[in-house]
Amino acid sequence: MNIVRREAVWIHTHFVTDCTYLPDHYAREIRRKADRLLGKVGIVFGIHFDSRGDEGLRIVLECIPLPETMKQIEQGLAEIIQPMPARPRKTEVRVEAPKRSIAVQGR
Repeated sequence: MNIVRREAVWIHTHFVTDCTYLPDHYAREIRRKADRLLGKVGIVFGIHFDSRGDEGLRIVLECIPLPETMKQIEQGLAEIIQPMPARPRKTEVRVEAPKRSIAVQGR
């Protein structure tokens, strides 16, 4: 997953990604690592995720930091999300009728 662009929206910073779907375990990992990153640069506000139609997933920082701090946050966030897939693996689900087995009794 990669950050495509950054937008300042009212009092929030939106990091727009190329992600189409974010599984819960990745969301928890991003939150945990982002909280540590934000704590290091002195930001007390957190992040949340937003999905808007055909655009990619947005990671929303609930403030607009000063330029130097913003640069550190964007670089750190890019490193956190880079190894994560932007699109989920394609899975196929098949439903099969139950099969009956015949038990053979010993003699």
